[in-house]
Amino acid sequence: MERIILRHISGSKAGQVEEFPLSHFKELTIGRDTSATVKYDPDRDDLVGRVHAKIAQDPTNPTRFTISDLNSRNGTYVNRQRLVGTTQLSPGDSVQFGAGGPELQFDLDPRPQQQMKATRVGDSGTAGLGSAPGAMGGPPPTRTGPGMPPSPPYQQQGYNIPPTREGGYNIPPTQAGSHGTVGKATVERMIAQNKSSSTKYLIFGGAAILLIIAVVAAALIYQQISSNRQIASETRGILEAEKAGAPMTPADIVKNYTNSAVYIECGWKLIYTPTGGQVYHMYIPNNYKGKQIVPDGRSSVAAYVMVSQDQIEPYLTTDSRGGRPIGGEHTGSGFTVTSDGFILTNRHVAATWRTSYQFPNDSTPGVVIQGGQLALGQDGNPILIRAPQDWVPSETKQAGQKLQGGFEGRNDYLNVTFAKNDLRIPAKLARTSDRHDVAMIKIDTPEAVSKVELYDNYDAIKPGDAAIILGYPAVSPPVYGVTKSQDVFNRESKVKIVPDPTVSVGNVGRVIRGSSDNTAPGKDPIYSAFGDAYQLTINSTGSGNSGGPVFDDRGRVTGIFFASSRSDAMITFAVPIRYGKELMSVGTSR
Repeated sequence: MERIILRHISGSKAGQVEEFPLSHFKELTIGRDTSATVKYDPDRDDLVGRVHAKIAQDPTNPTRFTISDLNSRNGTYVNRQRLVGTTQLSPGDSVQFGAGGPELQFDLDPRPQQQMKATRVGDSGTAGLGSAPGAMGGPPPTRTGPGMPPSPPYQQQGYNIPPTREGGYNIPPTQAGSHGTVGKATVERMIAQNKSSSTKYLIFGGAAILLIIAVVAAALIYQQISSNRQIASETRGILEAEKAGAPMTPADIVKNYTNSAVYIECGWKLIYTPTGGQVYHMYIPNNYKGKQIVPDGRSSVAAYVMVSQDQIEPYLTTDSRGGRPIGGEHTGSGFTVTSDGFILTNRHVAATWRTSYQFPNDSTPGVVIQGGQLALGQDGNPILIRAPQDWVPSETKQAGQKLQGGFEGRNDYLNVTFAKNDLRIPAKLARTSDRHDVAMIKIDTPEAVSKVELYDNYDAIKPGDAAIILGYPAVSPPVYGVTKSQDVFNRESKVKIVPDPTVSVGNVGRVIRGSSDNTAPGKDPIYSAFGDAYQLTINSTGSGNSGGPVFDDRGRVTGIFFASSRSDAMITFAVPIRYGKELMSVGTSR
């Protein structure tokens, strides 16, 4: 047994044969996702799930294989029977992905010995002339059949009984001897007995025929009922598949996925990693040579430092007496992607120190510090400067090279609340993306949670496609719930926001690709400083909606809401879901 063979019977791969050496493939994942081992066409084979099923070799018995359905929407069928969980897969078995979906045949080459067909015993031939009866290799001896039946009793007694014209019998004695004359009554009794026996035979024969007819009719009726049931089942499966592929309304998406959209609350701070101390933005007295530096009556002004010729950062310190803490509190949105509590959201929601910092008073000018002293202009007064717009706390250059340690963030609290609930569930940061505004967090809960289906359509998405967002925008009026304490040691009632998601409906207005390596003659590569994003025609979202799922009209998540901008009109943006799927994988080798 050296390789797995898959013979595709129907679907976009019909007629193809795929071979997988067992020395390299111990399991095969099947689906339309680019990471699947056996990949189906994402458009033509849309009954196949993203990651639909898995074929695996039993580690304890290399000749045994199993197939598992991976919670697919349309189900997996093995030899026309719908699979529940995991079952054994034998060479020659047919596997279908969804009712009416593509079908393949599983095989092994060579097949294991115990799974080979049994050798058929052929005819032994004809024995030669003169063979002894029963000799080895020849036919068995001819069986002697029964002799002729005995003569009727009347002939045994020496009577010749030709029928008369009237139906009676003329019975003369034979030469064997005289037996007297058989009376008419005796003959009539014989005839009556014969008629009685014939009648019994007719009754029994008729009953047998009726029984055979009844059995045949019952078999035909059962076959028809089974056929009707199979047709009904197949029809129901087709209807369910058609229904599963039919467009969903925004109301359907709210109904099906409200329990998957979560409300996130976060409080964080920046720390200096060598000491673990909290980091502050330094402020100095608003006074220079008896005059206010910023003439607006304030007592202190923010200090900034030049880390390069064209880069300014806030002057950082671990002394709480001279500054204001780098950190903050905010809310956001997210959505569950696994039943055991993994949640995707934005990096700027769950790991805020890894995104552009929003200064509390970014419109108020501050002063520049150089060499520990105020930097002065040509007029002899302190140089005034506004807060930078693109400073990322974790990437500050004030502690030397990043690889040698420096500054990092920490969440003081990160809580997740499900829709229409007031129970806060603590979460922890699991991963953050280095490539886009995506993060993954994890909650621990003994109860399985409802999850969404992810659909990476980055290569096929186009302007005009549907975009439906669920989330918790801060502009939406909050609803509060009061929890009365039953704890004798803490009688304080708790007032908490009870989140209720907002649905926002629109379309993909534009597909922005960070780069395009166009190799056509005379064509130059295209580059966007904004990066990969979907521009949306949705303006009812905003702060707090960040990290919310963006659905297509099939109820699949294709993006993560992450930004909005306003000039004459507000436009919004989503991260392609492929960056979320990257974060869920174990990564790729380089």
